[in-house]
Amino acid sequence: MDHAQLKSSLVDLLSQNPQGLHDFQLTEHFGEAVFKQLPPVLNELSQQNRITFNKMEKGVLFKLVDEQIAQKLAGLNVEVMMVYEEIKSSGNSGIWNRDIKTHTNIQQQTLTKALKELERRMLIKSVKSIHQKTKKIWMLYDLSPSSAITGGPWYTDNEFDHEFVNEIARLVENQIKEAWLEHSKPTSMQQVDDQVKKSGVSQEPLSTAHIKQILNRLIFDQRIEPMLIPPEQRHIFKGSGPWYRSSPTQVTHYDHFTAIPCGVCPVSAHCAPGGVISPEKCVYLDEWFKEGVEEEF
Repeated sequence: MDHAQLKSSLVDLLSQNPQGLHDFQLTEHFGEAVFKQLPPVLNELSQQNRITFNKMEKGVLFKLVDEQIAQKLAGLNVEVMMVYEEIKSSGNSGIWNRDIKTHTNIQQQTLTKALKELERRMLIKSVKSIHQKTKKIWMLYDLSPSSAITGGPWYTDNEFDHEFVNEIARLVENQIKEAWLEHSKPTSMQQVDDQVKKSGVSQEPLSTAHIKQILNRLIFDQRIEPMLIPPEQRHIFKGSGPWYRSSPTQVTHYDHFTAIPCGVCPVSAHCAPGGVISPEKCVYLDEWFKEGVEEEF
């Protein structure tokens, strides 16, 4: 296999393994005899910015660099490449100017020029963090910043979007309130998730964790409360838990039915016909029933 064929074969192999390959894997693939012919090929690809290699516990890891990126990297000096690699290693979490300077030991003037050149070539970009709005965070141009930086869907232009959060909270509360007060049925988190997605209220997809944040806020505000349902009864209700119901403090009118003790009973989750805790043994339910009979007559 000549130099050109070996180079083409190596590029094809690495392109099929974007996570990279270790030197021992290249040896297994090509065989020891051919692997010994790789150094000139690796050097050429390195000079062309087509591969990166890092020392790992298992050996040297080789990764192929996209051809368009390689063209943008062409002609950059050592200092600029050091800055680029430092930013690249930070992923979508990004990195501050100060940390780049500390890790590379590059003078501020040189660092500023390097950042401008990389930004001009659209290899990197600066983003603002909700935590430090006046400072720039650098990351690769084609990456989307993590929610830790942007704040996720609850933030718009680095500002907490109170109106948007309140709108979703009202939607969720009304769903749970209607199910409980009108149908005496709890609402599962899965049902809430489905309803929010169906409503189209959010342009950005909301994860289960985001829905959980809204539910926790409503619990904290005493608008809703979690409802524990015994495993043997969960098949009765739609969706998968946890389940929620409207908080007793949200009842807007009172009559004999809203006064039923089951609504505020602390052990209602363990109550079941024939169980240790059951309706037929409940003294509070007996009292409530007697009061209802007395009201009738």
